[in-house]
Amino acid sequence: MHQTNCVETPEQNAIVERKHQHILNVTHSILFQSNMPLIFWSYTVNHTVHLINRTPSVAIDNRIPYDLLHGKMYDITNLKVFGCLCYVSSLDRNKSKFDPKSRKCMFLGY
Repeated sequence: MHQTNCVETPEQNAIVERKHQHILNVTHSILFQSNMPLIFWSYTVNHTVHLINRTPSVAIDNRIPYDLLHGKMYDITNLKVFGCLCYVSSLDRNKSKFDPKSRKCMFLGY
């Protein structure tokens, strides 16, 4: 059943507003903790949603949304800290054996 609500009345859509506030709160804390500039806010929101979807939720009997959607457990060893140092492989063809094989980067999400 399609339901509508009045314009500019967020109190009519409380569940979505609470989830939106949760995403923004986690995003703010991740940005603050990683000391990243605000221009990376979109990467932080994506990273936040990735983490929330892999966290148990009371609304679904302490199950993980990823597990319900895909039918298998998520391997938490793949989780990384947002804004941490990482190295990206650089496979240039005209390199000598003593040239660097990677370069420093910052992890901005999945």
